[in-house]
Amino acid sequence: ELSTQTEIWLEFGIQSIYDETLRRINRGHDSENVKEAIRKAKAYGLNVCGHLIFGLPGETKDMMLETAKEAYALGIDSVKYHPLYVVKRTALANEYARGEFEPITQDLYLEVLKEALLAKPPHVSVQRISAGIDDETLIAPQWCREKNGQFRAINEALKEVGLKY
Repeated sequence: ELSTQTEIWLEFGIQSIYDETLRRINRGHDSENVKEAIRKAKAYGLNVCGHLIFGLPGETKDMMLETAKEAYALGIDSVKYHPLYVVKRTALANEYARGEFEPITQDLYLEVLKEALLAKPPHVSVQRISAGIDDETLIAPQWCREKNGQFRAINEALKEVGLKY
């Protein structure tokens, strides 16, 4: 009812469409839960933004791109892309310390981002193209520390395919 009076956006942390990944990162839900929530929101005429994390443990480039394509197919209106980074005092930090997880490289993130953007339907807007943290809690990857450097690298990579952020 409220959506008929004002613009409403719901944001969903899709992150991955792979249940094994969602279990590994302790999301507390499976991919079908997110799909159903998005379908319900769209049925009510609400705007939906989906968050996608590239570089989740165990995921390949193809898996990351398939997540993006499925998110678009769900009818999201907007997207936020994030690289996964490791911060102190987390289960992921413990995996990283044991050598069980290697963070996404900037080169791979840029490669996946370019392809995801090229696959994105024109009506889906982009609200965020990266994420990072610049404090003592960041463990890895260090390229996520400096936002300006990230944006320079992103713009250079996007130029290669005729895009600009």
